Amino acid sequence: MIHLVTYIKLLGAVLAWGGTFIAAKYAVEETSVEMAALLRFTSAAIVLMGILYLKHGSWPRLNMTQAFYVILLGLSGVTIYNLFFFSGLQTVEAGRGALIITSNPIWVALGSVLFFQQSLNTKHILGLILCITGVTIVLTRGHPSTLLQGEIGSGEIYLLGCALSWAVYTLLGKRLMHTRFPLEPLTLVTYSCISGSLFLAFWIAISGQSFQVNHSFKLVYAIGYLSLLGTVAGFVWFFEGVKILGAAQGAVFVFFVPVSAIILGSMILAEPLTFSLLMGALLILGGVYLINRPDKSLAG
Repeated sequence: MIHLVTYIKLLGAVLAWGGTFIAAKYAVEETSVEMAALLRFTSAAIVLMGILYLKHGSWPRLNMTQAFYVILLGLSGVTIYNLFFFSGLQTVEAGRGALIITSNPIWVALGSVLFFQQSLNTKHILGLILCITGVTIVLTRGHPSTLLQGEIGSGEIYLLGCALSWAVYTLLGKRLMHTRFPLEPLTLVTYSCISGSLFLAFWIAISGQSFQVNHSFKLVYAIGYLSLLGTVAGFVWFFEGVKILGAAQGAVFVFFVPVSAIILGSMILAEPLTFSLLMGALLILGGVYLINRPDKSLAG
């Protein structure tokens, strides 16, 4: 019974994350990219601070090393990621966007080689090739020659930026976990949301934009979903599942995020299920699986 509840939570997390691509498209129809990101993470930070306080009875204090990493994590994983995320989804379909962002294991693997002296065996190299091929198919809608003609849109470039910034966030988090002062995931995410929200507010202020928003039902729904389900619930459910089943089994569920985004995009936004999209999905998910599958021969 415990495992059944755990599987339901993990499935709920990936469905919630898949739905963020739909909600983000609704949000940017009602407000600016910057305000959509700020509203999402300010709301999430408030809720996460409450959860963190209930868990510890206080808010953990950070030393200088931890604060430095939290600032970098907020800048990369919240501010930059979400500016790219909302910008990209203004022009790119939710399902395609999810697949492009799912390419982040490519950059994490390459970053691990460069910064953590991690070696890659044949299986991981094959996984990278599958991911790169799949992403190329998705980016070009099945016509790779368009890469040479410079016909890739700005939306696709923004979403590739998402994948890169999330890889930086992942590598920074990994580095923090290997310092003398590691932070538990809930504390790390909570404070990252706070620092990222501050960066977003600063960016809006210096760029001369207004903080006023149109409080439409669509915007309230979209931001509520993004902050409460996509950020808070998704995070809590996922790490509760990982705590019981282990990281390897829990990580497998992340492969279903783009699948849920494609299905929801087709059902809610009537986005077409093209052959290139499905082929790219199979290649990317296969590559991600190979890259993330535990292997004793992977050093580091």
